[in-house]
Amino acid sequence: MKKVGITVFADPVCTWCWGSAPILRAIEYRLAEQVEIEYVMSGMIEDIRTFINRRLQIGGDIALSNRNMQKAWSEASVTHGMPVTEHNIRLFSEEHRSTYPQNMAYITAKLCCSDFVDNDISRANRFLRRLQEATAVDGLQTSHIDIISDIAAVEGYSPEEFKQTMNSDAVKKAFAADRERAGIYEVKSLPTILLEYEGREAILRGYTAFELVMEEINRLTGGSVNGKNRSHYTATTDNVKLFVERYRSVFPVEIATAFGLKRKSGRSALNIESYEQLPDIIDELLKSREIAMTPAGNGFKIFDLKVKQGFSQERMHELHHSW
Repeated sequence: MKKVGITVFADPVCTWCWGSAPILRAIEYRLAEQVEIEYVMSGMIEDIRTFINRRLQIGGDIALSNRNMQKAWSEASVTHGMPVTEHNIRLFSEEHRSTYPQNMAYITAKLCCSDFVDNDISRANRFLRRLQEATAVDGLQTSHIDIISDIAAVEGYSPEEFKQTMNSDAVKKAFAADRERAGIYEVKSLPTILLEYEGREAILRGYTAFELVMEEINRLTGGSVNGKNRSHYTATTDNVKLFVERYRSVFPVEIATAFGLKRKSGRSALNIESYEQLPDIIDELLKSREIAMTPAGNGFKIFDLKVKQGFSQERMHELHHSW
C-alpha cells in the first residue's frame, strides 16, 4: 500500500507544535496505515540570550522571556485547545538557555529504540509527547538532563543509558542532519508539515487546521487516501473509549478533532462542554470507570485507568521545587 509521508519539522518547546498534536493524532487515527509520520527536530532556540522575537518580546532577558513565553502559550492555547500551565514557568535560566536539549532528547529516544525487541518508533513518539506535556502543561525545565531521563524512564528507557547516548556524537550528528534538512526546506515557522506521495510534495508552513491538512492530502493523492472507513471515527461511547485506550491520555480537543465534533459558538477549545456530544460521552465513560479525568494546566486530561500515566505526584512536587 502506498503511504503518504508526513514529515513534521518541530521543536518540543514550540506551543504551536504542541497545539498541532490533535491534528496529527486525528490524521493518524483516521488514515491509520495509509500514512507514516516522522518528526524532524528543527532547534527553535539555540540561546535565549541571542534569540529575538520582537512581536512576542521573547529573547535577550531571561526572566522577561519566561514571562512572555508563558503569556504566548496561554494566548495560543485558546486557539489550539491544548492546555498549558497556569503557573510561572522557569523554562530558561543562566544554566539552561536553549531548547536544543529537548530536540536532542527526542533524537536520543529514536536511536535508543534499537535497544528494544520491537524497535518501534512509536515508543520515541510517546516520549516526545510526554516531553511536550511536561514542558507545556507541567511547566518543567525540560532542558534539565535529570528531568529528561525521568521522562524517558516512564517509557522504559534506562535513565543512565539515555543520558550517555544523549551526549554521544551520534546524537549530535543526527541533530545536525535534522537541522540541515530543515534548512533545505527553508523551515522558518514551526510546525512545518511536508507531505510526500509518489514523488510529489506539498508543504504547509505554520499551524494548519486539520481540515486544511486533510484537503491537501486529498489533493496530493488524487483522493486515494481519504479515510473512507468512517465507522471507527463516528462519535460513539465505544469509539471514544477505544481512542483513549489507544493513546493512553488525551485532551478534549483531541477527541473533538478525531471525531469531527463541532465546537459550540463562543466556547473555549479547552473544555469538554464546548463540543457537541462530548459531555454525554465522557460522563458515561466516567460513570463506568473506564476512564478518569483530572485538571491539567488550564484544561483537563482524560486518561485510561489501566495505563500508568507518568510521574507520581510526589516526583512532580520534587521536580518543581528543585529549581
